Amino acid sequence: MEDERPEDLNKNAQDIEERIKHMMDPKLPDIPPSKTAAVPAKTEIDLSDLKETKVINLDNAATAPELPSSKAKPSPKKSRIRLHNEANGAPADPEDIKDKLDQAIDSLGESETTDDQGEHKDESLGDSSEPALDDSGDKADAPLSDKTVVADSETDKAVEDIIAKESDDLLEAEDAVRDSDDSPSVKLPKTRRGLKQTLKDWWAKPAFRWGLFGSILIIVLAIGIVPTSRYFLLNTAGVRAASSIKVLDGSTQQPLKNVQVTMNGISTMTNADGVAKLQNIKLGNTDLVVNKRAFAPIKKALVIGWGSNKLGDLSLKPTGTQYVFTVVDFLSGKPITTGVASSIDADAKSDEKGIITLTVDRPDDQLSVTIKADGFRDEVVSITASDTVDHTVKLVPSKRHAFISKRSGSYDLYSVYIDGKGERLVLPGSGAERENNLVIAAHKTDNEIAYVSNRGNQHNSDGFVLSNLVLINLDDNTTKSVATSERIQLVDWSGDNLVYVQVASGASASNPKRYRLMSYNYKTEANKELASSNYFNDVIAIDKAIYYAPSSAYQSGKVGLYKMDADGSGFQTVFNDEVWNIYRTSYDHLALSVQQQWYDYQIGSKQPTKLNNAPASQNSRVYENSPDGKHSAWIDSRDGKGVLISYDVAAKNDVVLQTLPGISGPLEWLNNTTLVYRVKTNQETADYAVSTNGGAPVKIRDVTSTSGIDRWYYY
Repeated sequence: MEDERPEDLNKNAQDIEERIKHMMDPKLPDIPPSKTAAVPAKTEIDLSDLKETKVINLDNAATAPELPSSKAKPSPKKSRIRLHNEANGAPADPEDIKDKLDQAIDSLGESETTDDQGEHKDESLGDSSEPALDDSGDKADAPLSDKTVVADSETDKAVEDIIAKESDDLLEAEDAVRDSDDSPSVKLPKTRRGLKQTLKDWWAKPAFRWGLFGSILIIVLAIGIVPTSRYFLLNTAGVRAASSIKVLDGSTQQPLKNVQVTMNGISTMTNADGVAKLQNIKLGNTDLVVNKRAFAPIKKALVIGWGSNKLGDLSLKPTGTQYVFTVVDFLSGKPITTGVASSIDADAKSDEKGIITLTVDRPDDQLSVTIKADGFRDEVVSITASDTVDHTVKLVPSKRHAFISKRSGSYDLYSVYIDGKGERLVLPGSGAERENNLVIAAHKTDNEIAYVSNRGNQHNSDGFVLSNLVLINLDDNTTKSVATSERIQLVDWSGDNLVYVQVASGASASNPKRYRLMSYNYKTEANKELASSNYFNDVIAIDKAIYYAPSSAYQSGKVGLYKMDADGSGFQTVFNDEVWNIYRTSYDHLALSVQQQWYDYQIGSKQPTKLNNAPASQNSRVYENSPDGKHSAWIDSRDGKGVLISYDVAAKNDVVLQTLPGISGPLEWLNNTTLVYRVKTNQETADYAVSTNGGAPVKIRDVTSTSGIDRWYYY
């Protein structure tokens, strides 16, 4: 005997099968309402105690068996719907199904690209296999060949997700139809019953049922069989992709800037690294078009798939006239690898040897070329169109050096480049300046200086000459007056903040706030008091932090050694006793004098360590950090000579740059490798420039002796 099917346990299984048959066969009319089972009155059934699943005849609630107690809810049963022959309800003939599929495919033929013989034309121009993926899951960069297909495995996955969603929606519709015949004795939320009833009403209409099946069939055929239709559907749904490519000079393999890259109507230019990034590109077949004057254009057929579509490197063949420039540092003669040459709409980058090959389309008789590099002054080179020999171009730092000269009889302020070019009179002397009160402190990276002098010729009520603090921009010689006081001492620049101490004009010697530690931001023009005291025993700037030791004189509370950032944040107490003196004994160590005792403090540690004896040397070193913080310059005295030293922060070792009599401060970095120092002898007082990469030092100008960032003075 055959095994019983679940349907056989249901007394109305035959009725259900009959209804499904009528629903699936458009030639059979819907079953009239009079033939359906009568709906009994609502009866609630507690499903919380169900322990096993049983098939219940819901058409007759009176004969339904009692439901056992269980907390597990029975899973709904899904009906399997078959395609039947329209004439007799038997399974359809496979040949008929094949004919219908062929007709559906033919109806989509307009989306295909065909050649003259009507065959499908593959516009991908190459192997459509997937490229390797990088660690991030994106397609790995690879050189762009003449025939390129961008892999679209991600597109196939997206399509599969769409098909799966459509299938789930169909199954949910089937469940809704089946559940609509369940016993109304099961109480459901009102919102779900409303949705079920709506789906039931729609499903009862043959036109809706067959329209839904037809739409899904067309979508499945179009997506699964015709790639062009697949991209059309995704584009219609608003799906877009991205792409990137790097364009190189075919003769030098250096990146090309300002190359026009166009794809599917989207156009952009390559950046300084030769990279072009395109967004919002439609999927499918397209042409990649790359154009730049003096280079042969390129047009390639591509297939853009879902994702980032990294196209790798593409080399352009130069067709114009090429000019060669070798870019080196003015002091060391070492190649500059960040150089860029440009003329009209042509540009090129330097390689690791500093060589720039510039390709120009139809140059005029005279060619003007601008050479640029980060941190260096622009240089303009004029050559004839036929001059194709290698030209060596020496670049100097773009930061100007400021100095005082009394060549006119007054203490005039000048600025100049280290090669002696571009000298300017920044601020003529007023005649009131005093040589022992002239201070210049340069910003670490910008063409901005702080200048302290008595040029204002102002006096307090006792006739004491006041000092003026002025900030000067060396690009346009504009000035800003910051402070006027009995005395101003510059501590250092920290970023865009100038830290200084001013003595309040006219304040009593017993005033507990006579000395004010200040911070001025030259960009925002905000002037802020960091601390105050009757007197500061010592103040020193280290990196971005300011260490200060107030005097206990005329103070009501306890004093110690404190640390704070230049913007007023990051306050810390380093030591709880009054510190009399701070000596910087090495790059990362301080010696603290506390009454008759000495302490060693490692910069950045929590607290100092007591020493048994005083340090061997009580000369405080003044370190001047390079803009990138990798080196710090300082001056030592050895065997009666001055020694200029560069400290390597990472390697923790000193490198001697110069040794000769008279070397002194102030020190100034013009960039990460160029350092300015002063020589004071009986023969001269002059400023020199030297490179940490080697080469001979160069004299900039004879100058008048001035001060700069130095150790805290005591008086």
